[in-house]
Amino acid sequence: MVKVFIMRGLPGAGKTTWIRNNLPDAFICSADNYFLDEEGIYKFDSFLISEAHESCLKRFVEILTSHEDEAEKEPLVIVVDNTAIRAWEISPYYNLAKAFGHDVEVVHIKCDSDLAHSRNIHGVPLERVEKMDEGLFSETLPSFWDIQVVEPVSDD
Repeated sequence: MVKVFIMRGLPGAGKTTWIRNNLPDAFICSADNYFLDEEGIYKFDSFLISEAHESCLKRFVEILTSHEDEAEKEPLVIVVDNTAIRAWEISPYYNLAKAFGHDVEVVHIKCDSDLAHSRNIHGVPLERVEKMDEGLFSETLPSFWDIQVVEPVSDD
């Protein structure tokens, strides 16, 4: 059995923390990983964002296809950890997982843009976070998708 979680939320909303607290043994696919150097230091380059998302999708497909035998023996959890503001950003992952016959859940971390901005570690400007927040609430996701909305994790 394979369960896929697709994270959705602002930078700094607590997506990665939610994963760490709820799915510590999951395989993680994230465009952010593309920007980690050999020492694990995050070095974002906006000119490479398309390549980062291509790399994330490729890793997702590799995990889906290379661990099928293992998933028959014990549950396999895969998490896509991106902002996923728009439905078109979620669709490739959702559709691929469904095509392989897996359960999929979108986990939307609901978080105020000011709080998210104050906690985001990627240096995303407040104006950009606010624009992303507008996109989150103006975008209607397909009604047949399994979506869980959760509050952000406390800083405590």
